[in-house]
Amino acid sequence: MAYTLNRYENMLREFIIDQQQDAYNRSGINVQRYNNLKVYMTPSKERTPHVWIRIGISEACFMIEDGSVITGSIGPDQKYIPKWLNKSGIREELEATWIEANKVDFQEESKQE
Repeated sequence: MAYTLNRYENMLREFIIDQQQDAYNRSGINVQRYNNLKVYMTPSKERTPHVWIRIGISEACFMIEDGSVITGSIGPDQKYIPKWLNKSGIREELEATWIEANKVDFQEESKQE
């Protein structure tokens, strides 16, 4: 079961576009590229809080703690993820969500046994 995090999708989309606006002029940014941006979590027996990010057909799993890549790649946009996680409250909220998602999954798994 995957947990989609719509609120974070919007925040990350805006953050990446804003970061690119600082580096380029607005006309050089392909804003439509981020229409399919997804942020989600999948419950895992791995005890390292992580989040999946998909942009188009590319996806990667990032450690919430430091933004490092566990697996996959989202191309040049990957450099924005650690910066986004450092924004006030993002890391803490994602970690709390990850703990809650894994707690729910563990409880459902226990009921099936």
